Amino acid sequence: MRKLTLWLSMLFFVILTSACSTTKEAERETEDVLSDFRTWIGNTTSNVADRTEEDWQRAKADFRTRTDELDQMQSNFSTEVKEEYQQLKQEFNDADIRYMQSRQQSNLTEWQSTLLGNYANMSTINNTNVREAYITFMDNVRQNKGTWSNEDWEMAKMVLESLNKRKGEISDIPTDTEVKIKALQLEFTTLETADDVDGN
Repeated sequence: MRKLTLWLSMLFFVILTSACSTTKEAERETEDVLSDFRTWIGNTTSNVADRTEEDWQRAKADFRTRTDELDQMQSNFSTEVKEEYQQLKQEFNDADIRYMQSRQQSNLTEWQSTLLGNYANMSTINNTNVREAYITFMDNVRQNKGTWSNEDWEMAKMVLESLNKRKGEISDIPTDTEVKIKALQLEFTTLETADDVDGN
């Protein structure tokens, strides 16, 4: 009986030791993977505005692969590790937002140059030439709209919104100029709506 008790005690000790060893090994593996992810996030999100679109798309694909792997390991995470993991994922998502804003601003500058020509620098627009700025804008819209995608229309709309904002900052705009500008704004909306109806 004493031998059986001793044998059972040893067996329990071996199982317990093995379980502890397995748990520690799992914790070490989790920490290694998370440490690698932490380093990757730091390297990937630095200078995000300087990345090319192709490079950033590769980074996003890599992020999905890494988080898919880590998501499956979350049952082994302590509360602290789970919190850090969520923070690291949020850090990447914030970087993605910064990247998109940077790209959008860069694209907007190009579109302003294309659609506004000499009036692309909006600080030069005043109450004597604001009408001409809208005329230039709509002349270029009419000329280019045939090849535009929905994304192109969105960029053109952003240029118009920037132009409208600049107009709002100008005082003493003549009444006949205001009337002409309203007609041009309405024409843009009409052309955009017609393009949507055509299914482009």
